[in-house]
Order: sequence, then structure tokens, then C-alpha cells
Amino acid sequence: MFDDANDEPETGWGHIASHDDAPAVIDTLLRLDPETAYTKTELSDEAGVPLKSLYLDGTLDHLVEMGFLEKHADEGEEVLFSVAADTGVFEAATAFDEAIAARLDE
Repeated sequence: MFDDANDEPETGWGHIASHDDAPAVIDTLLRLDPETAYTKTELSDEAGVPLKSLYLDGTLDHLVEMGFLEKHADEGEEVLFSVAADTGVFEAATAFDEAIAARLDE
């Protein structure tokens, strides 16, 4: 019934929970300009998450895989990230955020 702690998560929530800093970064992405590209450092600062933490546990790459971020890497240039606002997963996160805000305003 329940996953072994070492198994891959079976749900979307499980994937997010498998990276401790993912919720803080996702919360930040919901508020960033999708037309702007950000460095790892800028995302770290905006989310209030130590850069070392994002780097060591692969949070940003995981968020790219899940569809929250787009990765832009030109050879010899610093890697940049932008909000993947046109993906179903990001649209679902936005809808969830709006639903919770509406519920809390009741």
C-alpha cells in the first residue's frame, strides 16, 4: 500500500516531496515573470533556498523534468531557467494556488 522510502514516488506530490526545497521554488515560480530568464543564484535568492542545497539535491533539474522550469544552456554561457508557464503541470499548479487562495478567503 505504501511505498518503501527507497522507491521512486508514484504520485506527483511524491515527486515534489522527494526534493525538500521544491515547494519553496514552485511557490516562487508562481510569482515570477515567465518572460524572464533567471540564473540558479537568482532563483535561489527569490525562493529563499540556499544555492548549495538546490545544486546538491538537483532540485532545479527535477523541476525541469516535471515541467515547472525550462532550461536554457548555450555553450560557454551560464545556464538560465525560465518558468514553463505553458505546460499542463504549471497550469495545474497555478489552478491549485488559486483554489487554495479562494478557499482561504471564504
